Amino acid sequence: MNEKKTVLFLGASITQGKISSSYVKILKRRLGTKNYKFINFGVAGYESYNVLSKIENAIKSSPDFVILLVGTNDVLSSLDPKLAKQTRKLKKIPHEPSVLHYRNNITSIIQQLKTQTDARIAIASLPIVGENLDSLENKTIEAYNAELKSIAGNENVEYLSIFERQKKFLNQKDMGRGKDYLGSQRLAYKSLLLHYLLFMSFDKISRRNGYLILTDGIHQNSLGAKYIADEIEEFILSAN
Repeated sequence: MNEKKTVLFLGASITQGKISSSYVKILKRRLGTKNYKFINFGVAGYESYNVLSKIENAIKSSPDFVILLVGTNDVLSSLDPKLAKQTRKLKKIPHEPSVLHYRNNITSIIQQLKTQTDARIAIASLPIVGENLDSLENKTIEAYNAELKSIAGNENVEYLSIFERQKKFLNQKDMGRGKDYLGSQRLAYKSLLLHYLLFMSFDKISRRNGYLILTDGIHQNSLGAKYIADEIEEFILSAN
């Protein structure tokens, strides 16, 4: 009898799936739990430094596959000094947000995974933020994704083109000129209330807020989560 393969997910709220449609749950439905065990280490609010500081605990799960999707909060902190200050205090991050710190953190995570596990490792590109592809947020996301692609090449691990899939869809749908990220947490909190108090689906919240694949400008509706799951499923099945 074959042992189950352990799939470890590292990330923040998009991975945690409590305030976003869960791509991890989509993968569970698609791949089933007969041959796979899914371990979700996503924690809302985490930046790359937080994942790095907790990596030893994650490694104890002895994963066969590791999916790393973290950095949206790094990007948003880098664009908002007030948010950066708040996050450093709450999440005990010792450095200012920057692409250099991000690169160093991600590289350290990957190197520890490589030396302490036998897992197949994939770095996921960061999803879109807001649906205007010309926005400062998405241009910054692209710069961070370029770093991720470089790290994946240097460390000989997979790069999953999540941003690229979402970008292609938005370009086909509305030429990439969708609703901006509003730069506020209010919409996220409102979306949480609608979902958990009024039991409104994330897809309905998404339509109400004027997005196609996001709920509040950051988190995923079922279509956004599907694009993430598509990339990861292909990666996992390619090992068979």
